[in-house]
Amino acid sequence: MTTQSLTLLTAIFLSVVVANAIEAAPEPVRVFIIDDQTGEELRTTHGIQPLQVDDLLNLLNEAIMGTTPVYLFHQIVDEDATDNAVSHLVYSPFTGGTKPTMPEGQIPLHQYAMVKKSFDKLRAKWQYEIRGYQRGLVANTESFIQRVVWMQAETAQRFDDVLEARNGRDFNRSDIVGSLVAANKILGTSGRRILVLNTDAADLPGSRKPQKSPLIANQLDPGIELIFVNMSRLPEQSILFTGLSNPVTHADSMKEAMTLIAAKLNQREMQNITLNQTTSPTQP
Repeated sequence: MTTQSLTLLTAIFLSVVVANAIEAAPEPVRVFIIDDQTGEELRTTHGIQPLQVDDLLNLLNEAIMGTTPVYLFHQIVDEDATDNAVSHLVYSPFTGGTKPTMPEGQIPLHQYAMVKKSFDKLRAKWQYEIRGYQRGLVANTESFIQRVVWMQAETAQRFDDVLEARNGRDFNRSDIVGSLVAANKILGTSGRRILVLNTDAADLPGSRKPQKSPLIANQLDPGIELIFVNMSRLPEQSILFTGLSNPVTHADSMKEAMTLIAAKLNQREMQNITLNQTTSPTQP
């Protein structure tokens, strides 16, 4: 094999390897949804509805099409958050690099077959990997949605069972502070973190006394962005959030909240593109 043909073959491999090495993966965005359906007053007084599949579409589409990793978490509110399961979904960018391309310029006829064969092999491998990646995204998304819907139905049925046993006498079943503490632990203390509060924020747990004082930093980190979802604008006035310095946004519905987050992801993608264009070396 001549030096020229070796260079041409190497160029194909480098086009894939270099594409992966240009920049480190962006820092992930973590989104935690506290989903409250503990009483009829949430709907009648605050206009709060449980999360629906359609609410997620804008966010999921943005996450799938973007290059920023997105970690999505969901927890149902009940009487004791300490043992509650958390549904989660992770969107990570495809790590197989950009599609391979044929070397530019004229290729000597006697070398073309060898170069084309190598290109076809790389292309087939890339297509296999990216299609498998897409199938995994779809399967993981469906599994997450099914888990959320099942948890909503299971919790609602359990509440009805208790009401039936108590002949309709109500009971405390809103461990809001417990849910906030769980979300705070999962979201961590660094990076872009968003907490969606689809709740009336009334702390009425079944296993302890309600908290009547503002949250402290180890219950809710000041760097977590809060999105309150309601139509009454009363939950954000809860004593739990009095005096906190967390960034706050309001949404009238879960669909609006997810659209707001999708817009934040899109802004982040544009910032990443601008940064790459600014820092990338000038091509000869």
